[in-house]
Amino acid sequence: MKLNLQPLQKGLESFQYRWFVAAYLFMSVFAQSASATLLTPENQQKIELAVWRYAIDTPLLMETIGWFRELTKGSRESTAIAELARLEFMQAQLELDKKRRVQLFENCMAIADQALALNGNDVRALFWKAVAMGKIAEDSGILNALRMVRPMEKNLLRVIALDEKYENAGGHRALGRMYHKLPGFPLSFGDNQKALKHLKRAHDLFPSDVITRAFYAELLYDEGRIEEARKHADFVLATPIADEDALEYAEYVNIALAVIEKTGKSAIKLGNL
Repeated sequence: MKLNLQPLQKGLESFQYRWFVAAYLFMSVFAQSASATLLTPENQQKIELAVWRYAIDTPLLMETIGWFRELTKGSRESTAIAELARLEFMQAQLELDKKRRVQLFENCMAIADQALALNGNDVRALFWKAVAMGKIAEDSGILNALRMVRPMEKNLLRVIALDEKYENAGGHRALGRMYHKLPGFPLSFGDNQKALKHLKRAHDLFPSDVITRAFYAELLYDEGRIEEARKHADFVLATPIADEDALEYAEYVNIALAVIEKTGKSAIKLGNL
């Protein structure tokens, strides 16, 4: 008797196909799940603690960096790698030797680039790369600084387009500072009107941010808006600063103090800030 194996063969092929699809979907879900586990709430909390205390607890920062380097080895999770860049940025901030500090900021940029290779729209990677470039520009000669600022501007504009609230409107804040401090045409593209637009937006979004208020105070003073400048400077000095923030915020307190020195020591009522 001749057996008709065609239905059996088709059934087997159908089963194999369904099994293959199911296996593929399972592996895809598993891979996504595995990659998404690096920034668990617990891990993010550990990172936030190290970042917050970086200036007064260096051992905790270095321990956290070592732990997260190991955790992200071989990872394809751009946000996790970008968080490593953020941690590396904090380490660079603490370095006193200028040459070594530049190297550490360059390392931060390289790690951010790894994240951006996986996801070109990763807001964290774009931001921390941009601010590391800004720090390198501060430590470099004028020619190297001018070479850095256009790519920095591009990254910050992208941050704003993707998430303007990230890092307390950090994209607006950094752009405002950059446009204010850069020389204008023909040397560069400094522009106080652009600076005002971005710092005002940062202030509107996060009115209690001390860094924004200090930058805004200095810019307003340079624009001849003396009373407004003084109000923002007074706000900075009236804001309690935790021990964990004292080292980082010293720069911004000094900016506010300079504005107060130039506007006279008599107090201006804070009013509606």
